[in-house]
Amino acid sequence: MHNATLLSTAREVLSRTRLILLAGGSSSERESSLTNRNALLPYLQKLCRSVDVVDTNDIDHLIRAVRQCDFVLNIVYGAGGEDGTMQGFLDILRVPYSGPSTLPSAIGMNKEIFLALLRGLGYPVPYGCLVTALGDPQSWPRELQQSRVLVLKPIDEGNSLGIKILDGRAAAAEAITRIEPTDRSRWRLEEFIDGPFGTVGIFQVGLELIIGDAVLFDLPDGWRFYDNRLKLKSVDERATPRILHGLAAERIRDDALRLYSQLNCKGLVRFDFIYNDGAPVYLEANTIPGLYPGSNAALSFQSGFSFEDLLTLSTAAQIPGQLK
Repeated sequence: MHNATLLSTAREVLSRTRLILLAGGSSSERESSLTNRNALLPYLQKLCRSVDVVDTNDIDHLIRAVRQCDFVLNIVYGAGGEDGTMQGFLDILRVPYSGPSTLPSAIGMNKEIFLALLRGLGYPVPYGCLVTALGDPQSWPRELQQSRVLVLKPIDEGNSLGIKILDGRAAAAEAITRIEPTDRSRWRLEEFIDGPFGTVGIFQVGLELIIGDAVLFDLPDGWRFYDNRLKLKSVDERATPRILHGLAAERIRDDALRLYSQLNCKGLVRFDFIYNDGAPVYLEANTIPGLYPGSNAALSFQSGFSFEDLLTLSTAAQIPGQLK
C-alpha cells in the first residue's frame, strides 16, 4: 500500500478510536512523561474520536477508563509503566495498548538482563556486571580493572538518570561504597565506551517493519556522555544530531530489524548504542521512547515522516485488526 493511502487509512482508524493517553506514574521519570503528554495531546485530540488523559496514580480513573476505550497509548516511563507491570495489567483486562508486551518490556527495562541477552546473541555490548557480584577491587574482572574510565548506572532507570562516569577503579570503588547495601542489586558497573551516542527507531505496520535512520549525536566540548540534560535540552549546550550513512548504518539498521523480532517487540521501539571506531556497541532498548517533535525517535524518522504522520501511523498500526 502506498504511503499516502496507508496514512489516509491510519487517520480513518484513529478518527474512530476512543483513546486513553496514559501518562505520569510515580517513577523518577514522571515529569518527563507529563511533558510528553502535553506535547502529544493537541495532535491526539485532532486525530482521535476522543482522548481521555489518565494518570496511573489515579487507580479509580484508570480502571473506569480502560473499560470504555478502544486503545491505550502508554507514555508512562520507568517503573510501573515501562517494566511490564502496566502491560500485564492491560493484558489481564484484554485492553490493546502501545509498545511491547510484558516480557519484552521487562527485559528492555532491566539493563543487566538486556545486555546479557544481547551478548549471548552475539551483539557487541559493554562489559560489566552487577555491583553485588564485585568484591575487593583487586579481584574485579580484568576488563574492569583495565578500563581507565568506568560507568556506574542503575539497571532500571531511563533517560540516563543516575549514571556516574568515574575515572579509574579507585573512584568506582569509592562510589560503590556510597550505595546503600540493600540497593546494590540495582546497580551495574561497566566499561566506558568512547564515541557519540546513537539511536535507531523501528515500528511495525502489518507484516512490514519500518526502520528509521541511525542518528548520531555529537557532544559539545567538555561533555563525556549524552545525559538527561542534553536529551531534554535543559542546558545551553546542545548535542548535534547527524544521520549516519554507509555500511555502518546498514549494519545498525539490520541489527535493529533482527533485535525487534528476536525480542518479540511491537509498537515503536528505539535501540540505543555508542558508535565506537566505526561500529555500534549496544546499550539498551527503549520500549517507550519519548515521542514528541524533536525527540530522538522523531529524529530517526524525520527523513520519511513528519511528526504527525509518524504518530498517526505508528499508533494506528498497533490497534488490532485495523492496518494490514
